[in-house]
Amino acid sequence: MLDEKYVVDCPACGRVEGYLAGPTRLGNDPNEPDDAENVIDSEVFEGVHGPTSRVRCPKCGAWVPPDCVWPA
Repeated sequence: MLDEKYVVDCPACGRVEGYLAGPTRLGNDPNEPDDAENVIDSEVFEGVHGPTSRVRCPKCGAWVPPDCVWPA
C-alpha cells in the first residue's frame, strides 16, 4: 500500500506529484492508486558528514534533497 500523495520539486521536471513507497510494496494491493508508477523512492546513504537522505523524482529519476518534497 502506498502512503499519501507528495510533491517533488525536481530541478529538471518542476513540480511532480507521486506517492511515497510504503515499507512493503507488493504491486498487487487493490488499494494502490491507478498512477502507482509515480512512486517516490527514498534512500539513506553515508555522506561526508554522516547519514544523509535523498529522494528520487518519479518522472526523470534524478535524486533531490528531502527538503524538496512536501505533502500534496
